[in-house]
Amino acid sequence: MDIKVYRYFTALARTKNYVRAAKELYITPQGLSSSIKRLESSLEVPLFDSKSGSIELTEYGTILYRRVRSILREHDEMQEEIRSLYRRKSGRILLSASTGIFNVIPREAVRNFNKTSKTGAHVDVSRTVVDYDCETSLIERTCDFALLNDPVDHSVLASIPLQKDMMFLWAPADSPLAGKDELDIRDLDGLTISCVTSQEFKTSRKNGSILHEHAPHCTLLYEDEMISVVEAALRNRGYALLPRVHALAFQRENHAAIPVRNLDWGFSIAYRADRTLSPQDEEFLDFMKGYQRFYC
Repeated sequence: MDIKVYRYFTALARTKNYVRAAKELYITPQGLSSSIKRLESSLEVPLFDSKSGSIELTEYGTILYRRVRSILREHDEMQEEIRSLYRRKSGRILLSASTGIFNVIPREAVRNFNKTSKTGAHVDVSRTVVDYDCETSLIERTCDFALLNDPVDHSVLASIPLQKDMMFLWAPADSPLAGKDELDIRDLDGLTISCVTSQEFKTSRKNGSILHEHAPHCTLLYEDEMISVVEAALRNRGYALLPRVHALAFQRENHAAIPVRNLDWGFSIAYRADRTLSPQDEEFLDFMKGYQRFYC
């Protein structure tokens, strides 16, 4: 039996809800349901009873739940023991990064760390992907650490904040807002603003909700990449919402970059909370803390 199916079973037994369990497992409720049915078929007994409207374990399910938790605990401890030994022997660390973060922490910094590591650590950087993919890689243990946009909100992940800042409004120089040192979120009401799509960054979803609440007449035009956000603002002679690094990088005489209170941006380095940190891990985390910048 695939150990993953046992994880699906215990998640459903604990949450008693297909939608919540599927979200926790990063699969669809339909996929979870199919896996549970296959497990029941292989054991030839019903594991859940949903006749009363709630999802409860049957007597068979209760026995399996008690045994499976021990199996999963032993399996995880075995895997972690093997990985810990491998990390100590090889010093290899696999880092995943969310799109755009290497504009703040340059890849060259990681290469320099590899050259100067005192513990023999060597960080390999996987291709940049969106936050969801980074979190999935951590959950499934296919990477060791990930640079993720905040909030890092998954219950099985630990994280160390590296950047906390306000978002910046990139505004035409002739805008009445351009002369201000700082903006309130309500100052954006009525504006049409280009920004990165919420499918890319969790931060965008959070800020989109805040804007809708405090600046209900603000219109957001979504783009897939930061450079596209800037290009759209230039094309429309309009506004853009950008993190500090991009706002200042694209600053020019006919545009101003103004921080906006209550629109946050930041990222952290995350890893599984149950990970036993090796000396190489700890050296790498200490190195990354050198890039901590808290502007607000």
